Amino acid sequence: MSVYQNKRTLCNHGNVDARADMLAVGSHAIRAVHPENTVPSRVAVAKSTLNVDGVSYDLANIDDVYIIGAGKGSSHLVSTLRTLLGTHLSGGVVVDKHGQGTPVQDIVFRESGHPVPDDDGRLAGNVVTELAKSVTADDLVFVCVTGGASAQLIAPPDGICVNDLAGLTETLLNAGLPIHEINTVRKHVSEIKGGRLTQLIDPARLVTLVLVDEVAGEPWGPTVSDDTTFADAVAVLRRHGLWTDTPTPIRDYLRRGAEGRIPETPDVDVLQRYDSQVVVLGDATDLCDAAAAKAIELGYDTQVLSSVLEAESREVGAILAGIAAEIEQRNRPLEPPCVLISGGETTVTVGDDAGRGGPNQELAVQFATQIGRLDGVTLLSLGTDGTDGPTTVAGGLVDDRTQERATDCGVNLSEHVDRHDATTALEQLGDAVVTGSTGTNVMDLRLLTVR
Repeated sequence: MSVYQNKRTLCNHGNVDARADMLAVGSHAIRAVHPENTVPSRVAVAKSTLNVDGVSYDLANIDDVYIIGAGKGSSHLVSTLRTLLGTHLSGGVVVDKHGQGTPVQDIVFRESGHPVPDDDGRLAGNVVTELAKSVTADDLVFVCVTGGASAQLIAPPDGICVNDLAGLTETLLNAGLPIHEINTVRKHVSEIKGGRLTQLIDPARLVTLVLVDEVAGEPWGPTVSDDTTFADAVAVLRRHGLWTDTPTPIRDYLRRGAEGRIPETPDVDVLQRYDSQVVVLGDATDLCDAAAAKAIELGYDTQVLSSVLEAESREVGAILAGIAAEIEQRNRPLEPPCVLISGGETTVTVGDDAGRGGPNQELAVQFATQIGRLDGVTLLSLGTDGTDGPTTVAGGLVDDRTQERATDCGVNLSEHVDRHDATTALEQLGDAVVTGSTGTNVMDLRLLTVR
């Protein structure tokens, strides 16, 4: 079953067969890391015994079981878990992105902003905080985390408002910082991030289920330990010349933290004292491996280049174009027909007058401008959650005919890259990939094929 809403449009021009194959590979990979497949492989309930990744819990000795979920597509994860738990579930709350979530039976459903936090995220944070503080030592809490939770679930400290956090987030995103540096800052202007939610949930038992969407490949989220400090957060802002652009209340708060007047986020030594289990449901490695299996099934020589690729989007687009040329002209590192797969997360550094776009779309358009007269080359680049940047487009599908088609339509691809307006170009060419919410999120997937 396809995850695409506009497959017919995407496959009615260009390298039709290759386009159809890459869409099939992408669809298979996304479904492989969907909670409907990953949660039952880790969680099972038999009568009064709950088994989570090899650890057993006697539900007869547990008063209440709650679920807290946050992130893009998190309602799908929570829904799957809720079905498995059945009558053992007492309640919970899930926070999904505006327009992407689905209400879950017996669960309080909230929506909030992404990638820039909004007041709905603060209200959701209040609900989560109240639930966390209400549980007892006889309860069990599941925390389900998908990418986007850092923006969608917020709990600003006293003196910091939502507008302050929104301004900080826009500054960090527009500067094109790697996600780990963005999160270093965000974790230190929150009452629940960086492991603090674990401390709020204590003394209840805690199980965290996480879809990893960071290049580091490590579990993350509000219940996972943090090895960064307030001083690290200040250093990130200063290193990138963003300190003076940071709202004053946030600067003051970070200064106090760096001076030791605010407790640090709990590190691994602190959190190991709590009754907590962390389980990774899926990551970019699983995504790439699933894509490789499908590509091989379709008859392609296949290789995973990297599951942790991160850089400026236009640079990665140019590099992939160079690799395509090497394959087409010299049959290396693989001989056609072949597929090269990469996961990870690229970034875009934008100015004040940016158009509509996202990292996957910009990468795809840049790739199309670089492949020149190559023949039989196709690239699919998409965000696995179904949204690329602040758009409703998942990514782009381009090939060696895209540049010529753009010229015929009066679309200057290079100008669209320079203006960070890739969405407009791709939509005009029928090359914008639309999936809607996929229900999962393990960063980005890029499929380069030469036939």
